[in-house]
Amino acid sequence: MRKLYVGLFASLFFLASASVLAQDKQDKMDMSTSHTMKGYLVDKMCAVGMAKKAPDEAMAKAAKHTKSCALEESCQESGFGLMSGGMWYKFDDNGDKLALALLKKTEKEKEIMVSVTGTHDGDIFKVTSLKEVKSNGAKKTTKPAETKQGDMKMD
Repeated sequence: MRKLYVGLFASLFFLASASVLAQDKQDKMDMSTSHTMKGYLVDKMCAVGMAKKAPDEAMAKAAKHTKSCALEESCQESGFGLMSGGMWYKFDDNGDKLALALLKKTEKEKEIMVSVTGTHDGDIFKVTSLKEVKSNGAKKTTKPAETKQGDMKMD
């Protein structure tokens, strides 16, 4: 009977290990595939502190992050990235250039939400396109009757 349990345990362990390895391989494949993410544009200097917060708090702080702060010399030099789901994704050099151009062009002072397309190379988001999208602000709870057309989420 003991041999049966050992054999059963070994089989389950093997299957679980194979599943984990297959998922890890799938995750790595997904990271190298071009995809689009949406979130707030934030400089690295400010994002480091935000990313240490709980996801909801990080996103609320990212929504309040200002254009003028991001364009300060030290913040600008630190580079840019995307705050999405409470996590921060650092842009590559091309992404930094696109982000700087967008920041200089936008009329918004805060809640600078963007849609970013590219691939991941380790911890770096290799950006192929970056565009500003409409933000519905830091998550606010409103009754459906109070929702205005200008507050609707735009994908």
